[in-house]
Amino acid sequence: MKDGMFVFDAAVHTQDFGDNQIKDGSDGRRVRLLRSQITGFINLTGRKGPPPETSTFSNPDLEWGNKMLFENSDTDMASACSVPLFSHWRAGLGPVELSDAFAKSNPKRVVLTGGVDPAYHGLDFALKEMERQVKELGAVSMKFYQYQRRGCSWRADDRDIAYPLWEKAIDLGIKMVQFHKGFPLELGPVEAFKPNDIQYAAADFPELNFGIHHLGDPYVDETISIASRFDNIFLILPLWFNQYYLQPWKMLERLGEALLFVGSDRICYGSEAFIWPHVQTYIDTLANLEMPEELQERYGYPEITREMKENMLGKAFARGMGIDIEAKKIELGLVA
Repeated sequence: MKDGMFVFDAAVHTQDFGDNQIKDGSDGRRVRLLRSQITGFINLTGRKGPPPETSTFSNPDLEWGNKMLFENSDTDMASACSVPLFSHWRAGLGPVELSDAFAKSNPKRVVLTGGVDPAYHGLDFALKEMERQVKELGAVSMKFYQYQRRGCSWRADDRDIAYPLWEKAIDLGIKMVQFHKGFPLELGPVEAFKPNDIQYAAADFPELNFGIHHLGDPYVDETISIASRFDNIFLILPLWFNQYYLQPWKMLERLGEALLFVGSDRICYGSEAFIWPHVQTYIDTLANLEMPEELQERYGYPEITREMKENMLGKAFARGMGIDIEAKKIELGLVA
């Protein structure tokens, strides 16, 4: 814990960017392009933040990953998120099997977020795979990447292809489904990742929580506006921390807008490890974060209180996922 605050990392990845992921018959251009893009972004954010370590972001050693998260940082729990981008990747960019292996390497602290794609594999397969990942692998959530290639994408408000997923999630006891929004990977079109399609889904399935990653950047205003109207939409912050050191005022304005209109009880910390391995730096940053008086006076942003930090560091995500933090503290020996 960080100064008595439970830390639940909503976004840890065991992604594989290696050439072994290139599908048979593919020239590998998209795989190498994304690897180059990620490396460039790491180097960019590292200009004023934690130094880049590109050697750690692909298929990390599980022992190292556990040590980095749970010994070298104040992280108490983490969600191992799959990235179901399949069009050019043999097993998906963030293979479920790698996420599952990490979850099983530390089952008290790491939960599995699985992933499927109903457009790429077909709805019947996606539904069966959801059930397999929950019942056989122990997945507690699902994350979706909704664009595979031109002509192969889907919307969260599609009654034929998406609503059966949400019905299945509820039947399986899943409390939250999550979405990669905004920032497109490799050459996907940015408009395919607008958050607008979450609105009808959130309205029609009020018993299910919907998590939006990356604040939907560059659709940040739209994302915050949408989340402000639906109390079952959660904002998950990976990339915010990585950009904060490079663009602190811009990131504080984004967080201020989210705090003002959505509230800290639906804003969730995520590190994006292991692409960025300096997790303790991010935890310290949020734990010590203050909203400048100038932004409070100019835009009405709230002062960041300890209660807000507790929510963002772990309480909000745990609530959205249906995980009892107090019981988990006892299980982990964090309280007497």
